[in-house]
Amino acid sequence: MPDHPRPVAAIAALEQEAHALVRRMPRSESVGPRISSWEGDGLVVMVAGVGKVAAAIAAQYACDVFKPRCLISIGLAGAIDSRSRRGRVIVASGAIQHDIDARPLTDTRGVIPGLGIRLIEADPAVSEMLLRAARYKSEDAQAGLVLTGDQIVTSRTVRDALARDFPDAMCIDMETGAVAQVAHQGRVPWSGLRVTSDSADETFDLKGVMGFGVETAADLFESIIQTVADEL
Repeated sequence: MPDHPRPVAAIAALEQEAHALVRRMPRSESVGPRISSWEGDGLVVMVAGVGKVAAAIAAQYACDVFKPRCLISIGLAGAIDSRSRRGRVIVASGAIQHDIDARPLTDTRGVIPGLGIRLIEADPAVSEMLLRAARYKSEDAQAGLVLTGDQIVTSRTVRDALARDFPDAMCIDMETGAVAQVAHQGRVPWSGLRVTSDSADETFDLKGVMGFGVETAADLFESIIQTVADEL
């Protein structure tokens, strides 16, 4: 690897989410386990694939190979509040894996066995810088709790049950909690940058969600990350 300061590592699930961010970046010479990566100017962008295992593999690979100064999980999310508009920017203040339920090994749903915690808090300084940059692009950007699980939620019943069980949650995704756990266990600062693409109910339209990711959300990720990459 070239001799330069430790980079910021941004991890997306899909190339559609990252394409604007990497369009002027060279491919990384590092070859990961089925991971696409780009590297340049103090920033590494990785496309990991969908879900918690893929995200965790990419996050650990980033930590081992690039020694990042922070990890940022980026991508689309389903809104917990059905009244929330598409395109709401949410900066992770913390993450919980809603699909972990190890009772009776643990006392409650979401607690990670062995760690004994449910909420993994994001690094306050990283989140604050992301939120400040996000509000230049989207005035209603907000910090909040991200729920993560290996499920695309497309049911109002499931979404509302999650809202009852985790009343502080703002959105649902499939990767942030895994990146958070790797960062927590590796003592690497982390946060997440999510843009809501749907209301996590029966109105979910895959073509519309992916089109929004390519045409709108990807540009938000690029402009926000590039604005603060040198400061993080």
